[in-house]
Amino acid sequence: MKTLTRHLLISSIAATGLLISGFSTAKSAVWKVSKGDEFIYVAGSIHILPPKELPLPDEFNQAYKQADILVLETDVPAPSDSSAQLTMLKTLSYQAGETLSSKLSAKVKQQLEEQLAQYDMKLSELDSFRPFMLSVLIMSLELQKQQLMGEGVDSYFAKLAKRDKKEVAYLETVAFQLDLFKQVGSQDENAFIESLLTQISSYQALYIAMLNAWKNGDMQAIDELTLMPLQEHDPNTYQMLIKQRNLTWLGHIENYFTNSQKELLLVGTAHLAGEDSLLGLLKNKGYVIKQLNTGEK
Repeated sequence: MKTLTRHLLISSIAATGLLISGFSTAKSAVWKVSKGDEFIYVAGSIHILPPKELPLPDEFNQAYKQADILVLETDVPAPSDSSAQLTMLKTLSYQAGETLSSKLSAKVKQQLEEQLAQYDMKLSELDSFRPFMLSVLIMSLELQKQQLMGEGVDSYFAKLAKRDKKEVAYLETVAFQLDLFKQVGSQDENAFIESLLTQISSYQALYIAMLNAWKNGDMQAIDELTLMPLQEHDPNTYQMLIKQRNLTWLGHIENYFTNSQKELLLVGTAHLAGEDSLLGLLKNKGYVIKQLNTGEK
């Protein structure tokens, strides 16, 4: 069963060949959104991308070259920014005297300790972390073990924009995103961690399935892999992480059509799939949505 944790992990911050269509006619995860003569590009990001997936599909680079402004979800702090990293760590950790293990059953606590031991880590070293922080750490360690770790599409273009001195804008503040992540798993830590542990063995398969869906611009597969299970198992988190943010972002996006510049909007691919997708919201507002195809002129 597709449970909450694995879909949250791959959605936030995405192995089966059935998801792969022929690359000669494959669609991409890049769309041209237009109204009259005005247009912007909207593209889906994978936040963890193996180095072997570079270079990116041509559609991404074409959209980037035509854009005056790169728009990202938020300004992710650099690892060298010690102040920002400390703020993130503090926000995603419990206050003094509060621990994750105190919220877990004896059985789940033991299972977590056994899993961390596989990475030569101890729960006592991580006991102050909130559920989301711990889940991201474990996911990263597991994907690294499978040699699937790498910088995300958004990170790749952020570096490119800095090199090219291209303007970069953001849809959210770092503080806003951290507050969202702080709430993930906080209502039932035991259930969250238990679900996390039961899904570790399927991380690789789920990730590869999402990666294939992303490469082919298959938003139906993204919906089935991430959003539909999230809606079923935790509709409140779906509302908070996906639906409400899409609605808020819609206002920002519409403003991009009022200037003379061209934007490339890059957001997590899950935001472009499902019944509440950004693309669907824009279409309902009268914008013309065109998915770019590989090799299309």
